[in-house]
Amino acid sequence: MENDPDLVFYETYKKEFGEDEFIIVAFSSDNIFTPEMLKEIHGLTLKLEAVKEVKEIISITNVESILGTEYDFIVQPLCQDMPETMADAQKIKRLAFNLKSVKNNIVSDDGKSSLFLVRTLPHEGDETYDARLLKKIEQIFSDNKGQESLLQRDKIHVAGWLVTDVNMSSHINRDNQVFMPLLYIILGSFLFFALKSVISVAIGMVNITLCLVWTMAALFLSGGAISPMTAILTPLMLALAVSDSVHVLPHFFKQKRTRENTLNLLKQTINDLWRPCFLTSLTTAIGFLSLLVSDIPPIRHFGLAAALGMMAEFALTMTLIPLSIYFFRHTEFIVKDFKIRENILSKVSTKLSLFIIQKKHWILLVSVLLVAGSVIGVSKVEVETNLIEYFKKSSTVYRDFNFIDTRLNGVNTIEISIKHKNGESLITPETLRIIDRVETYLASLPIVGTTTSVNTFIKQMNKSFHAEDPQFYTIPESGEMIAQYMLIYGGDEIYNFLNDSYSWTRISARISEHSSKKLEAYISGIQNFIENKIDDQDLEIRMTGKTFLVNKLVKNIVDSQVNSLLLAFIIIFGILFIVFKSFKLGLLSLIPNLLPILFNLGLMGLMGIPLNTATAIISAVAIGIAVDDTIHFLSVYQSARNQDMNMGEAAMNAVRLKGEPIMLTSFILCCGFGVMVFSSFVPTIQFGFLSAVIMISAMVCDLIILPALMLLYTKKKLVQRPSE
Repeated sequence: MENDPDLVFYETYKKEFGEDEFIIVAFSSDNIFTPEMLKEIHGLTLKLEAVKEVKEIISITNVESILGTEYDFIVQPLCQDMPETMADAQKIKRLAFNLKSVKNNIVSDDGKSSLFLVRTLPHEGDETYDARLLKKIEQIFSDNKGQESLLQRDKIHVAGWLVTDVNMSSHINRDNQVFMPLLYIILGSFLFFALKSVISVAIGMVNITLCLVWTMAALFLSGGAISPMTAILTPLMLALAVSDSVHVLPHFFKQKRTRENTLNLLKQTINDLWRPCFLTSLTTAIGFLSLLVSDIPPIRHFGLAAALGMMAEFALTMTLIPLSIYFFRHTEFIVKDFKIRENILSKVSTKLSLFIIQKKHWILLVSVLLVAGSVIGVSKVEVETNLIEYFKKSSTVYRDFNFIDTRLNGVNTIEISIKHKNGESLITPETLRIIDRVETYLASLPIVGTTTSVNTFIKQMNKSFHAEDPQFYTIPESGEMIAQYMLIYGGDEIYNFLNDSYSWTRISARISEHSSKKLEAYISGIQNFIENKIDDQDLEIRMTGKTFLVNKLVKNIVDSQVNSLLLAFIIIFGILFIVFKSFKLGLLSLIPNLLPILFNLGLMGLMGIPLNTATAIISAVAIGIAVDDTIHFLSVYQSARNQDMNMGEAAMNAVRLKGEPIMLTSFILCCGFGVMVFSSFVPTIQFGFLSAVIMISAMVCDLIILPALMLLYTKKKLVQRPSE
């Protein structure tokens, strides 16, 4: 999205008008307009203004007030002098409620809630700016203590794009602190369950640790950074990296070994497994690489780093593990026989093959019903991203945004840029009326709480010039009168909405809506209004601002994942057709990989989980991961077919031989993804839950549905004995 014309325009727009991503620090009281409260607000305003990262502070005490006199008007701070009595404070309240720029903007209409609007300085390239500024703001309120203090830290609500970004970063760090040790414990436990050896577990854990290090190095070398999108790399790669270890280590250790045959057994293990392990790593990497078609840099960085990590995992598994075994080849651990004891998974594999033979028709009937239910669920899936819903409802971030949305008309804005194509002045009655039409339309929208434009000030000047008569809160008929107002005006605030040459202005509409689906409808309506209702060839009117761009970004993310999924599907299954050299086998491989994705989307629809920036990438990633077990299963199946077994016999043989490692790797991946449910982010929780469901459903499709389908097309009746 780097070269997107709207993004390019936004960068130019910011250079002219400054950042539109301000911070709001809101608070409430039984009565804002008391001498004590106003004095404390003024003191905090001065402290906030002293913060070097702050461009400007607007509060109830220093907001511009345009006051009419007998012959003209004056511009001064609302609290030119601090009130000493309640009568003085009530006078300030009357003045405040007489100003459109204040009522329902800086202070709520009931006079019980107000805010500090913190405008930020340009800070491109300063990665610590956001956290530094937020920390200083919070420190000011934390230090504002004492029995007489009315605004302490626990009584304020802080929100804004910058606040969201900082909290996302801190939550990511918190998640990683939870995920890492928990994943190591879970993965180590699974490896010990499979291998019953501390040394072999250590080899496997070193292998996956190096894989993670290489993956993160690939992320940073490719220009990426830790973000909400790339944060899932850590649990994802740790879970994926252990999969090949589960196939390689048991394959070697579950053989009779002596000092003389260790090296030959090691060579045979690598010879048997390098091909399926390479294919599983390759297809998973392709699933990740399909994300490169996205226009969104973090998604591309995520896909590239994960793909390189998967190929690094294969290289490490095929070198580090054999080298470690070779290094310890003379130890008792290597040469002693591994006692082959039938664990619970191997027993399940044996019983599973008998169950499939006996219940194949019921299995396929249930599968058809699940497909039908999933299709119904898919029809209910909604494309929706709500950044505030990324945080749990119990979180401070969610509560603060909700407070400002409900009491002070929201923290985000829709920005409308209005520019004269020939660089001429916009401060004419005709142009101001056009601006007024756009502003009136915006104000009619349910999501818009308040609008501010150059007209807000000119109308107030006209009203004040006419002895504060409300009937004159209009655009003057005379261009000369407007020019006179601009000459008399001695404030600064209007120039946050108008450039020095008067050729470029903006309308800023505060909104309380965060739903991408709803915003998309309103944005489309605004664009249609501008295109069809405003007819002035000299004006360039367009939407801009961070809210507009983020909403467009969300739509691009979801749309691009459809292309990613199709690309991954075509490449992966093209490879399988070639590798297995069988069109029939290639078609069979589609079933256990498409069904989990269908089940996943159906579950999302039935549970009301939206297709958002996190869940949208699941399908493209999952198709690369789920195919791994299919490759191992079909490799054993094809080998059995080459030994003259019929389709059903070969399928049952594959279930018995590959049931244990497939179940083990599936449970490992399920737990690896399941760890994400402890995240602070709702989309990460959803990603982890749905990915875990996909791993289990993929295992069921590989070990139950696919073999049952194969049996259905086997003419020879099979009699499966439990002891086989």
